[in-house]
Amino acid sequence: MVRLPKELSYQQEIALKRFALIAPLLEPDLEAAEKRQRRKEILARSEISSRTLRRYLQLYRQQGLSGLMPKIRSDNGSSRTISHEIIEEAVKLKEELPERSVSQIIAILEGEKKVPAGMLARSTLGRHLSRLGLTQKEANQKISGHRRFAKEQRNRLWQADIKYGPYLPHPKNPKRKVRTYLVAFIDDATRLLCHGEFYLDQKRPVLEDCFRKAILKRGIPDAVYVDNGKIFVSRWFRLGCARLGIRPINTKPYSPESKGKIERFNRTVESFIAEIELQQPETLAELNQAFAVWVEEGYNHHPHSSLENETPANRFQKDTRRLRFASLEECREAFLWEASRRVDKTGCIKLEGRFYEIGLEWIRKTVDLRYDPFDLESIEFWYNGQKQGLAKPLVIQEYNNLAAKNKKEQENKTPKTSRLLTVLEERSIERRRRKLGAIPFRQLEGGK
Repeated sequence: MVRLPKELSYQQEIALKRFALIAPLLEPDLEAAEKRQRRKEILARSEISSRTLRRYLQLYRQQGLSGLMPKIRSDNGSSRTISHEIIEEAVKLKEELPERSVSQIIAILEGEKKVPAGMLARSTLGRHLSRLGLTQKEANQKISGHRRFAKEQRNRLWQADIKYGPYLPHPKNPKRKVRTYLVAFIDDATRLLCHGEFYLDQKRPVLEDCFRKAILKRGIPDAVYVDNGKIFVSRWFRLGCARLGIRPINTKPYSPESKGKIERFNRTVESFIAEIELQQPETLAELNQAFAVWVEEGYNHHPHSSLENETPANRFQKDTRRLRFASLEECREAFLWEASRRVDKTGCIKLEGRFYEIGLEWIRKTVDLRYDPFDLESIEFWYNGQKQGLAKPLVIQEYNNLAAKNKKEQENKTPKTSRLLTVLEERSIERRRRKLGAIPFRQLEGGK
């Protein structure tokens, strides 16, 4: 079972903090008056200057999320006034008890002998915590209250939710039943189901998997409205959104007025569940195949009462707002997981119970890994911010066995992917772009 990495790096946390500030200004086709008002609100509730805000916007448009990360200092690796490890300890203490003051956190760190007495300046630590949104001042500046999230154009806003699905026979023990879970994303303006899929658990990155498929099918939304559940507030989900320029918006618990559309869809899904239970599908693939047919014929192309009996598919299709699409590679990159590992004396690292060969030249060095949790056959490894190559699962060589060697060589000559299918898939995306009037996701409109 793939386990979700628990923490982001300090640089990623800072980048997400900065992205949250500029996200309201990144929506395409934003009117000048609305943009000025949003800029004014951002400056009023933050400590940054107008010049800094413009710089963040320029960096994001030019370099993406990486442009918002703090630059690695030239004295990286030498003694500093405050290290990343100490900052992480301070963050843990603050999250453990938000009422703790900076002075109290310093007292704890000194008392536990994690820093020498007098080394930490209150202003320095306070500045780091403020950048991460963990000071009381930052907490008080957060905007509360309800807003009406009703958008008039497609892909302005999506809503997401997870719903209990029917039981299926367990894949490894058919006598045992296992619960399924439906992950769904709908377009706020047109009620179109962008993508929905049943999964056997919520432990894997099912939210990211469904979101990625929805984006490839329908384009990139400006914002996504999600619940406050653990799976929706995942730092890795927020990181993927930021990489694609999507603003995640979290609702408060027990706030039905803000989730009405997706909850209405969930009630509609009950009719599908009642029907599919009559068929008693044996596998998850059978369930999802039946659901896909029902979505297209029984929902997306079915008249919707709130759309004056127009179908969601027709309302979405006739909308003239240009869509933003990401390529297959951009989508894959956006939702990669990351981890750090120290290379052992054999030139290998261990990830999710498997050994990967990095190379003898990396022995005793710590490398950063980027990987797709749904495909662990190849992982990227980075060092000092530079991609070094791909790591493959370690294979024990079969010595003195000519037949095995010849078989291995033949397998290496066999293509692992279909170049024709890859071309056809890219051609399909291009056709949808031309048909729907798409623009690349990095082409964000609007001036500074």
